[in-house]
Amino acid sequence: MKKTLFILLAATLVLNACHSLRLGPKGEGEYVIAESLVPYDENNIRQMKKDGILAAQRAAVEKVAGVFISSATTVDQAQLVEDKIVSKSAGFIRHSHVQKAYRKGDEFYTKLKAMVLVKDIGEIIKQSEADTFAKKTTLLVASHETVGEDISLRQDCKQAIYRALKNQPFALVNGDNLSHNNIENPNSSIDKARSEGARFIIIADVATNPLETLNTAAMSPFTTYRARANIRVYAVNNYSVVAEGAQQQSGLDPLPEIAAQKSISAACEAAAKQLAEPVNAAINSAKIFELTVKDVNTIERLKQIQTIFKDLREIEDFNLVRYANSSAQFEVAANIATPEELAAKIIRKYNVNFTVVAITPTAIVLSFN
Repeated sequence: MKKTLFILLAATLVLNACHSLRLGPKGEGEYVIAESLVPYDENNIRQMKKDGILAAQRAAVEKVAGVFISSATTVDQAQLVEDKIVSKSAGFIRHSHVQKAYRKGDEFYTKLKAMVLVKDIGEIIKQSEADTFAKKTTLLVASHETVGEDISLRQDCKQAIYRALKNQPFALVNGDNLSHNNIENPNSSIDKARSEGARFIIIADVATNPLETLNTAAMSPFTTYRARANIRVYAVNNYSVVAEGAQQQSGLDPLPEIAAQKSISAACEAAAKQLAEPVNAAINSAKIFELTVKDVNTIERLKQIQTIFKDLREIEDFNLVRYANSSAQFEVAANIATPEELAAKIIRKYNVNFTVVAITPTAIVLSFN
C-alpha cells in the first residue's frame, strides 16, 4: 500500500512539473495568440479549417515581425518582411494549438496559441538591415502651395525639396497638402507625422504671383512669376523648430502655368538647401542609450513597452535590438543628458509598469511589472 501511494505521489509531482514547464526552445520562441477569418466552405470543411490555421499562424508571425520593424520606414524593409518571413510563416512556427474554431456568419473563425521562433525572425531582420538597408531618419514632407489666389495640388515645391535633399542621410516621405490653418498652427500636422513614424516634419509654405510688366515690355511673349518660399522643419517629439529656410525666385516662360511652376521649384529648392546642415545637426543631437527591459513575457506586453517609448517626448527614436528569454534590448535615442534622467522620466510617468534593476553610465536595466 505504501509503495502504491509513493508511486502515485511521484507521478503527481512529475505531472505538475511538466505542466509548469515552458514548452518550446528556451530563448528562441514566445507564445503568441492570433486569430483569423477565412471564407466558410461547407463543401470542404477539412481544407477550410486548415486554411484558418495557416492564416492564424501567419497573423502570429506578423505580430512578432512587427515588433522588430516598428521603427522601420522604408518600403524595402517592409518588402523584406513579406518575402523572407511572413510568406514563409510556417517555418517560424514551432507548434500551435487551436483554442477556438467556429462558423461566424459567412466566415470561419480560428483562434490559436502558437510558439513563434522570435529569435530567428529577429536575426533575419537585423542581418538584412546590416547587409542591405541603412536605417535612415524619416522626415515627412508637407506643403501649402498657391498660384495667385488658387491652391496648387501639383506638389512642385515637394519635388524641389526632394531634389535638394536627395543625397542626405535621411529618408523623405510624402506628406499632406496643407491648408492655410495648418501653416498658422502646425501642431495637428506634427502629431500626424509622429503617428506615422517620422522623427521630423518639413512644412513648406510657398506662393507665386505674376510680376507686373513695364509698358515697354508689354509685347514680350514671356510671362514672369515670382515665388516666395518659407520652409520650417519641426521635431515631432517636442514641436520645436530645428531648421528654417527662405528664398525668392522667378520663373520665366511663354506659358503662365509653366512660369509659375518654375518659380515655385526654384524658390523651394534654394530654400531646402539651407536645411541640410541644421537637420543633420538635430538628427545627431540625441544621445544613444542601451535600455534592457526584463520580464516582458509576451509579444503583447512588448508592444505596450514600445507604445510607452513612442509617447515619451524626450525619446526621438528606438530600435529593438534583441528579444529573447522575455528580455527586450533596445537602442534608444533621446534628448536627455544621462541614463539616470531617462530612467527617471520613464518611472515618473509609468511607475506602475517599471522598476529599476540597474543603471550604469552606458546602460539602463528595467523590469516590467
